Amino acid sequence: MSVDELPPYRALLVVDAKGFGGNSDATQALVSAAIPDVLSQAFERAGLRVLWETALFPHGTGDGYGLGFDPRFLPAVVTRFFDELQAVLAERDARLRSVARSVRLRMRASLNVGPMLEPAPGTTSAAAIGSAVITTHRLLDAAPVRAVLERSDPDQTFLAVALSQRVFEDVLASEYAKLPATKVVPADVGIKEYRGTVYLYIPNPSGDLLRHGVGGDYTEDLALAKAKIGPPAPGSTTNVISGPVSGTAFQIGQVHGTIHHGGRP
Repeated sequence: MSVDELPPYRALLVVDAKGFGGNSDATQALVSAAIPDVLSQAFERAGLRVLWETALFPHGTGDGYGLGFDPRFLPAVVTRFFDELQAVLAERDARLRSVARSVRLRMRASLNVGPMLEPAPGTTSAAAIGSAVITTHRLLDAAPVRAVLERSDPDQTFLAVALSQRVFEDVLASEYAKLPATKVVPADVGIKEYRGTVYLYIPNPSGDLLRHGVGGDYTEDLALAKAKIGPPAPGSTTNVISGPVSGTAFQIGQVHGTIHHGGRP
């Protein structure tokens, strides 16, 4: 690839398990093996099995998993996948706790999109690289995302989702997808070198999240973003002139009085 070329745009989904390091070795192995299985089931139930089967640079991290996919599937992932993942996690939690009462599988998920350098064929690295990849992992570890699972009922809320600013603007503000306003909360994030806004999606809010809320007003952010990308105001005019042009071209919105051009009126 030439250094003058922009890497391909990819969507990236990364998840990890809450409290993984506090488990015994045997429990860690049990939870680690369950992670790709619950993801596979959630994609299947969401009607997105093709994303799992054709995942780009899929890679396990021990306490989590990451995969890339074509950004055109982002609206479907935003509106369908995470709700199904919450449901699958609830079912799996019941099964795991029948084995040992201390075992839990609650997840944080981060979704982002941007240019990513994919691993070269034959290399040992399975993960893509680039600032968009770093941001995805930063959001996963952000305090507001962690707080969702800390402040919710562990028997009800199994998933906290961090949607990046780019996903918010390209998918939600552009109205390619919609989420319930009561389940999406903007939060300021500052972790290591990253500073920005994350949009928390909580498929099943519970506990302290219901009693005291989570944070800011998502609908206000949505309205501001839509205003920035909305259609031109009524009465505005946009003209495009291409090819050779001779003489004079006027582009006029509203005129009061008389116009003179070259000679008498």
